Amino acid sequence: MWPQKLVFRYSNRSGLVAIELMNEPQGVNLESLKSYYQAGYDAVRKHTSSAYVIMSNPLDRDSKVLLSFAGAFSGVVIDVHYYNLFSDRFSNMNVQQNIDFIKKQRVSDLSSLTTSNGPLIFVGKFSTFTYTRK
Repeated sequence: MWPQKLVFRYSNRSGLVAIELMNEPQGVNLESLKSYYQAGYDAVRKHTSSAYVIMSNPLDRDSKVLLSFAGAFSGVVIDVHYYNLFSDRFSNMNVQQNIDFIKKQRVSDLSSLTTSNGPLIFVGKFSTFTYTRK
């Protein structure tokens, strides 16, 4: 498995801070993804106990879908990506409506991800909107 080879190669380097097991999964079976993340976590932990293991939340799922699963591990970070730019939902919104959505909905989403005993949350990508003056 590639995470084990990667960690083995870099585990003795002081600059190894984290390894992300997968970037932006989409359209995957959630149980298969969890199995992959479990195996990847185990592979990383064979070589280092200090590097964070980053598990990317599926793009097509609720941001909280991995919370309970990832909460069972130590040193795990959930990577969430918020894209307004690529969703039709936002295409008819004006600038102020996009800003209001971010201030209310995205802030609420991030607040719901933050738990006292849960994994760390990292917003790996955040795109807003493009606005073309007509």
